[in-house]
Amino acid sequence: MKKLLAQALDLVFPQVCCLNCDEPRQMDPGAPLCDRCQQELEQLRVPDSACGHCLSPMQSGRPCSYCAAGGMAQIDQAFAPFVYRGVSAALIKRLKFGVVALAGEPLAREMALAISGIRFDALVPVPLYHRHERERGMNQSLLLCQGIGEETGFPVLAALNKIRDTRRQSSLPAGRRAENVRGAFALRAQVAGLDLLLVDDVRTTGSTARECARVLKAGGASSVCLLTAAVAKPKEQPERVLLWNSLQEPSA
Repeated sequence: MKKLLAQALDLVFPQVCCLNCDEPRQMDPGAPLCDRCQQELEQLRVPDSACGHCLSPMQSGRPCSYCAAGGMAQIDQAFAPFVYRGVSAALIKRLKFGVVALAGEPLAREMALAISGIRFDALVPVPLYHRHERERGMNQSLLLCQGIGEETGFPVLAALNKIRDTRRQSSLPAGRRAENVRGAFALRAQVAGLDLLLVDDVRTTGSTARECARVLKAGGASSVCLLTAAVAKPKEQPERVLLWNSLQEPSA
């Protein structure tokens, strides 16, 4: 009898799983995460102590090493709501590799809040190579753009094509990533005089964003800012990694 009652309740109140911990919860279309994971996501916000220009962690009283090393070349300003770790990383991976569109909803909503009060002429998704997009079935950056556009009213402009297949950036050491994407993108729309917001899921070394911004600026864009769902901890820069890891860890 109890089993029949449980089955009946499941039909009326179906359970779905949290997109981070996979624990069953009562269906709530507006909340892809359970309460505990939502609280953990809140703890992963980019801290106020981060660089105001690129959002990288900084040591007090010292200039930002990422900006000083040219990390923001061609990019006028960077925005992101979260550090790439834990729940934020899980959502991005679900969106990027699991093709779970629901995972993009909380990310897009927070990304829109990160640019609140700032005007842009268009949102530009970082493109995928056509074969990879076909295999994956979607471009996660475009899905994020669409969600941000719904929140902000900014139009989405597919201004770039990826014209050359490249190795996955995460498979390469930081020093080889710029070379990997050099010449991989081409302009496909008029951007002269526009203030553009380039959109991607996560920024690590920033090589892809810099190359995209370079192409947009060469096409006459007035400004190119970058909006990502998260900023990954720096690689191959131990003092910055130490600062990043010292941020509050989500509670267990």
